[in-house]
Amino acid sequence: MDNSSPDAIVLPAQVSRDWLFQLYSNAYFDVELDSDGDICIRDGFRIWVFPIREGEQIRFMSQFRANPMHELIDRLQYANRINDELHFIRCYVDRDGDIGFDSYLIVSGGVTRRNIVFATRAFIDHVRAALVKDDTDVIA
Repeated sequence: MDNSSPDAIVLPAQVSRDWLFQLYSNAYFDVELDSDGDICIRDGFRIWVFPIREGEQIRFMSQFRANPMHELIDRLQYANRINDELHFIRCYVDRDGDIGFDSYLIVSGGVTRRNIVFATRAFIDHVRAALVKDDTDVIA
């Protein structure tokens, strides 16, 4: 099996911003490098992808503005509800009071290109599910 096969093992040393960008481009994601040079996927909202710890992990992250009509406690209750009900992603309230979601894929020991693409799609699906659960419009 050659190294471009979807089922070829990818090791942490291979995982870089440029490598991930090419993977997403080849998998037909709407992907770009943002103004900071970070990988940004657009799929109805923005998903940032970061190789971290020298490729040992891949972090998926999405950020949303909070509705200014809601108090901090409302935002925290929403985050707690998402963390209680959806276990694949983590929801948090950042320093600015906005809502974020993230998840990590462990690359240590090797994963496949297919695993990375499926984990990305799963993250997107779980963020969508979390957005549906925002029945009080905490997110602007």
